[in-house]
Amino acid sequence: MHKWTYSESAQKMANDKIEQLQIFKTPKKSLYHYTSREVFWLIMESESFLARHIMFSNDYEENMIGKKKIAQAMEQMKSLLTEPESLPFMVCFCEEGDLLSQWRGYAREGVAMEFDFSKGLYGLEDGFSSYYCYTIMNQDCDTNYISKNINDEEVVVKAIASPYSVIYTESGEKIDNNIEEKIKYIVEDTENNRQQNVVGMIPYIKNNKFAEEKEYRLIFDMKQIIPEVQRDLLRQKYIYLDVNGIKKPNIRIKFGDQSLAEQENMINLYYINPDWTKILEELKRELLSEKIKIQLVTDKDKYKMPNDEILVSNGKYQEKVCVSLRLKMRQQTPPVRSVKVWCEGHLPLRRIIVGPSQDAELMKCSIEEYLKTQYWTRDIMVEKSVIPLRT
Repeated sequence: MHKWTYSESAQKMANDKIEQLQIFKTPKKSLYHYTSREVFWLIMESESFLARHIMFSNDYEENMIGKKKIAQAMEQMKSLLTEPESLPFMVCFCEEGDLLSQWRGYAREGVAMEFDFSKGLYGLEDGFSSYYCYTIMNQDCDTNYISKNINDEEVVVKAIASPYSVIYTESGEKIDNNIEEKIKYIVEDTENNRQQNVVGMIPYIKNNKFAEEKEYRLIFDMKQIIPEVQRDLLRQKYIYLDVNGIKKPNIRIKFGDQSLAEQENMINLYYINPDWTKILEELKRELLSEKIKIQLVTDKDKYKMPNDEILVSNGKYQEKVCVSLRLKMRQQTPPVRSVKVWCEGHLPLRRIIVGPSQDAELMKCSIEEYLKTQYWTRDIMVEKSVIPLRT
């Protein structure tokens, strides 16, 4: 039985090269994803995103302006864009969490979800957590995110992905010197796959009339990471959302690797607040009696995390440790209520903002009740937009 996966090391090298060439920016702070209530609940209940095919974006000129500007720049350099077609799916984020234009354009009476992508995407050596993204070809996926094709072969689609900043440009015929300069970086520095890398810029180019959004995009180009023989299988697994009678294709993506929970016995607790060491040592001894092993990891210089946070690493006992940790903090005299406990391998969701609406308070209460049902969501904040509702 054959398994296929996109090489994590190759993807990491590609991301590192993009950052080294300064083609895009990676997020240095939390980003916000605006969405409807319907899609918000889909995200929460499946703990995954629906990445939409770029051709079905809310912005009608999406992708076209990118192709046009890339082609112009390549022509200036006496080169042709020979492979303009790609198969990108995207999830969009922005830097602002309560922006009127975003509520109007993407989340009318919806929500904004704050995600912390700033702690490192590739593991402990580059940050303190690993937010891997997985494309899921099977809509009814199991914990290994595997689907079977007609030949009973297993297809595992796995990729490390980072949100990159959008390049804003004018929509007219004027040559964009910024884009041309970035393409020169690629052509001069990359010996192989130059066309592929140049084409990969297209989904990140957007009309500068949207510049206030300060957008970042999480892109999965399935032409690059899915073998051609498997693309028909991918299309069979599209998730279609009906938007005003138009069926828009999406793929499901998931953060983290929950299959590790079945393999890892040791749980690491990452923190930098020295006041918590004694409490955590007690917890460690108590859980050892239940044959649960905990390792305390604290390094203020290495892990750039807030003083009030503790990260619980992936592993088969993650839920037990997380619940026991919160209980231990509440049992202190006086109770420690300021600590926020996050769990590696789950959505890096930190806050939810309910958009302007007549029933915003009811929606806020509904979300708060739901967050109590999942051990990894209980420290997520819920707020209402401060923008007044216009009736």
